[in-house]
Amino acid sequence: MSESHQTDERIDRSPAWIVGLSEQWASTAVLEPHSHARHQIIFARKGVIHVTTAQGSWILPPTRALWIRSGTAHAFQAARPVEVVILYVAPQAPGIPDWEGCAVLNVSPLVRELICACAAQSCDAQPDSPAGRLAQVLLDRLATLPQAPLALPEPLDPRALRVAAMVRQDLADRRTVAELASAAGASARTVERLFATETGMSFGSWRIRHRMLAALERLAYGDSVGDVAFAVGYESASSFVAAFRQAFGTTPARYFDFPPD
Repeated sequence: MSESHQTDERIDRSPAWIVGLSEQWASTAVLEPHSHARHQIIFARKGVIHVTTAQGSWILPPTRALWIRSGTAHAFQAARPVEVVILYVAPQAPGIPDWEGCAVLNVSPLVRELICACAAQSCDAQPDSPAGRLAQVLLDRLATLPQAPLALPEPLDPRALRVAAMVRQDLADRRTVAELASAAGASARTVERLFATETGMSFGSWRIRHRMLAALERLAYGDSVGDVAFAVGYESASSFVAAFRQAFGTTPARYFDFPPD
């Protein structure tokens, strides 16, 4: 995995509104925390990307892209092989969205093709060139895309972090918050307060969000709904599908369809 570190200087000096690249990442690929002077758009054409910042983590299946504001430290991980497209957007480009930090976007077919086309443009492209106009179309379309609930905020307190680690270690762990809190050296009330204060979510909602994001990765690689349901702690496929629909507004079978333009 490289994310074009060798070309960062060339990218930063480029006159183009958007400079991009496509890369193949092997399984278990990891890119340590770093940041860029340009905004970024991360999109997995195939496979799933894990993105982590100090504020939380995201899982990006195909049909979803992540906007990363310039200066935001982030790390990447791929649990299985992935084909990724990365765009670097000049901060002075007209029509830049005003999103802070990171934002997950539902990618339409048109935006998918625009992302891939911009990734193939030359670093020497001028803003008033056809490549510059193509970049402007993409930026105009970004503002129209609905955002997806794929962020998992990270708690900060060591006790809450220990509980989060136990949840991550065993997705099917059905211990109550009181049992997990006791194992972490805290009370259930304290853990609930910490999650509400530090993540903006109750512990129960946080655990469900984590399970759903883990399920997305498995589903994106073709695992069956039944296998995924049991892997993330549900007693039946139907109860998992109901939870999935509540979380994402659609069923696992339809989640990976591209939304209409």
